[in-house]
Amino acid sequence: MPSEKAKPARPIYHCTICGEAMPWAGGRLRLICDNVACHGERPRPSPIEVREGDEHDRLALMNVSRRFFGSSHIHAFDEVFPLARTPFLVVEFSGERAGYMAYALNFPENDEAAVVLLVVQPGFQGRGVGTALQGALEAVCRPKGVTQIRVSSTNDNIPGLYFYQRVGYVVDGITLGAAAQVIAEHGEVEAFGFGGIPIRDEIQLIKKIGSLEPTI
Repeated sequence: MPSEKAKPARPIYHCTICGEAMPWAGGRLRLICDNVACHGERPRPSPIEVREGDEHDRLALMNVSRRFFGSSHIHAFDEVFPLARTPFLVVEFSGERAGYMAYALNFPENDEAAVVLLVVQPGFQGRGVGTALQGALEAVCRPKGVTQIRVSSTNDNIPGLYFYQRVGYVVDGITLGAAAQVIAEHGEVEAFGFGGIPIRDEIQLIKKIGSLEPTI
């Protein structure tokens, strides 16, 4: 008796550029405008170098945060992190700052760290900057005995959730209404994010990284 053909485990999408069938596992999220010139791969600088930010970088980071998020005080994990005092990493290409990652050590526990803010500047997105910053943060954390890193995102931030899960984070919890509450505290009734999705909830993710024993 002939066996039935195996059914696909998941629905398949089609590439929006070429129309080819594409299994979910082969999908990649890309933000592309209508300009046909934007539909090619962008060259990635190599190697990408990450360094600790200095006070000149800090002013730039705070300005970027105010421009993108309206404040230099970041609400996450039911805490407020002032970027004026938060350690951070920066990527710079040819004298131009391409991305930042602010972080907190020993939060919420001594063997944990938290990503406070990750920003990749327009023009450098999709070119490996975020991945390089994540790798550099892990390199900072391991010798200090940090075994896991936490990050939070709003429910609308599909590109961010995509990125964090791609680099090894897993969802650890959801605080319903947390993002909407912060928005209300700023005097706004409602806000909409990626794709017009209402901003409502805070999604927490975690990545276990292990630690390095300090050398004597």
